Amino acid sequence: MPMDEPISPALVIWTAHRVLAQHHEAPDGPPPLRRCFQCRDGECHMLTWAREVLRAHRQPPPLPH
Repeated sequence: MPMDEPISPALVIWTAHRVLAQHHEAPDGPPPLRRCFQCRDGECHMLTWAREVLRAHRQPPPLPH
């Protein structure tokens, strides 16, 4: 499926926030401790990606050389 527009940094950050929100929303009952709600394991690649994106976004840009 072709993209109509290039992916903007704002879209990447929005997507990362949605991934975090979805992983914190329990579909049924109490959340499993230290586990991903969507994947049911401790190694969710989307959650890892989202955390890294948001962590990198909070860092100041590198200084020019």
